[in-house]
Amino acid sequence: MIIKSFLNWVQHAPSGSRALAAGALARAFLYSDLEGSEYDEAEAALTFLLDDRDLAVRVALGDAFGSAEVIPQHILSALLVDEDVVALPLLSGATIIPESELIDLVATGSAQRCGAVASRPNISVSLAAAICEVACESACAALLSNSKTEITATSMERVVERFGDSRDVKDALMLREDVPLQVRHMMLRRYTESLSRHPQVLGARNMRAPEQLVADAQDRSTISLAWSASEKEVHGLVEHLVVSAQMTSVLLLRAAVTGCFNLLTSSLARLSGHGDDEVFDALGTPDGPSLRRVLSAAGLPDRTHALFQECISSWQRVENMQIDHWAKSRIVAGDLIALEDNLGIEDLGDLQDLLHRLSNEAARESARAHVAEMLSDVA
Repeated sequence: MIIKSFLNWVQHAPSGSRALAAGALARAFLYSDLEGSEYDEAEAALTFLLDDRDLAVRVALGDAFGSAEVIPQHILSALLVDEDVVALPLLSGATIIPESELIDLVATGSAQRCGAVASRPNISVSLAAAICEVACESACAALLSNSKTEITATSMERVVERFGDSRDVKDALMLREDVPLQVRHMMLRRYTESLSRHPQVLGARNMRAPEQLVADAQDRSTISLAWSASEKEVHGLVEHLVVSAQMTSVLLLRAAVTGCFNLLTSSLARLSGHGDDEVFDALGTPDGPSLRRVLSAAGLPDRTHALFQECISSWQRVENMQIDHWAKSRIVAGDLIALEDNLGIEDLGDLQDLLHRLSNEAARESARAHVAEMLSDVA
């Protein structure tokens, strides 16, 4: 009788009163001990209210049901396809929603709706994959920021392919602790590609082409990622570089001159087919024939072998000096430049230019380290 009276009243009540009554009925349905016919009548009344012409009534239903874990499926489905303001409380709340409906929402919903789905706790791997595949940029950034969500490396790669030049996506991805090194590298590479359009890159201050500056930034980011990586991570990065055709002589020389020997060793091992230990031993005796054999097997041209051998020998000479790492790298680059004629560097094209750039980079990094040390002494 109460529900029947409610239905008779609600058809003629003003909008604000109907919204308040709808919310009260939804809460009574959820939290009162309704049984039998009372439960059925209340459910029927709530279903009737789903078609109310006044948005405020449907918003009241969404707000009330948004705090519940389980609600009738037909009511849930209707509210989820209503206006964003109706659906968002359900998507952002504790309501249990079938994964198929969430995937449909991601494929067809607004940016707000997709972002709410991406921010839900306990997102499955398959739903995360769907978000990475079809959702908008902001939803993908929200998913990456959701620390409770497991995302496969393949899904992360898909996000990078779609939104790799987005600052929000980059920041969210780089803050996650479960991102494989090769995916970080993909992200940094995509992001640095966008720098080719930056005014400072296009400006008159730079004597080099934008694509050369971007390539330099990408190689620096590769070295930076490799510095503190585990052996397994470095192997994964190297495999990614080789498969994606990003493994170059320029990158290998940068690794050698900067003393990034974990990346150099793993790269030469992958390219040559020799084991890591064998490559390590060859690098330990750069003047011997074994290093030349490794370099040849790795596909490096014969004319570069003397350059790599002298670089490793120079590192052995500076290794125990009581100076910072970048000061050592600067000395190594200087040694190679000083031997330019003997090593035939003038015939090496990009590698010759790279040595001078690396010498300048090492000088700046060493100066930064020195200044930081001086400031720490003052403090």
